[in-house]
Amino acid sequence: MSAVQQLTMLVGEGAKLDVHGCKTVDMASSFGKALLEFIFIVMAAITLLVGINAGKSKAAGKVLYPATFVCGVAAIAYFAMASGGGWVIAPDCRQLFVARYLDWVITVPLILIDLGLVAGVSRWDILNLTLSAVLMVGSGAFGALTVGNVKWVWWFFGMCWFLHIIFALGKSWAESAKVRGGDSGAVYSKLAGLTVIVWFCYPIIWVFAEGFGNFSVTFEVSPLALSCVDESVECNSLSRPSASCFCSCCFRYTDVYRNI
Repeated sequence: MSAVQQLTMLVGEGAKLDVHGCKTVDMASSFGKALLEFIFIVMAAITLLVGINAGKSKAAGKVLYPATFVCGVAAIAYFAMASGGGWVIAPDCRQLFVARYLDWVITVPLILIDLGLVAGVSRWDILNLTLSAVLMVGSGAFGALTVGNVKWVWWFFGMCWFLHIIFALGKSWAESAKVRGGDSGAVYSKLAGLTVIVWFCYPIIWVFAEGFGNFSVTFEVSPLALSCVDESVECNSLSRPSASCFCSCCFRYTDVYRNI
């Protein structure tokens, strides 16, 4: 494909549906679009609430400002997708929401920074996992934009970085949280446990959506969006000075900043 042809693959409603020789393109249905709109509203509200709590004290802001940016970036990404932008036509004739990958490449490192602050790990340990997260998300994005065996090579690369992150969260970071004492171990255990459980859903969805194409785009959007709602509605006591809530797509914690 020439540079001119690549430029015609505009992100969003301007994208040409006949790229890659596609006669039909699997697009998100009206239900999928409505779901994206709903998630945008939820994430925008959470961004405001978490941001207000972040400004209440330096201790709260230490973990809640990164969480605010996580929610804010997610809200922007969902607005882009809900408003008809943030997507291209992938070579396998599917609507691919690149805004989602741009969201993850920013928010996953921020989530790991927050977890690192709770666990009390070194800056190098945090840098190690945040860069691994960038490589993981990038591998998934490149895999979604390719076809054939190369797609699965990218998936394998992404899984290597993914397992590296999961292993570190479950071992070295968990040990650091326990050594730190106080409630840090218990708080981190809950956060990391939820993180691992939810994150394991993503490569599975990728395999059957961007991978084999068994899941429609609407079906793919639904569990990812609903997982966001599921954890977001669990965020509570936002207005209480003694509690904080870290809400991102698929994460929750309360009373964290007491342990920082």
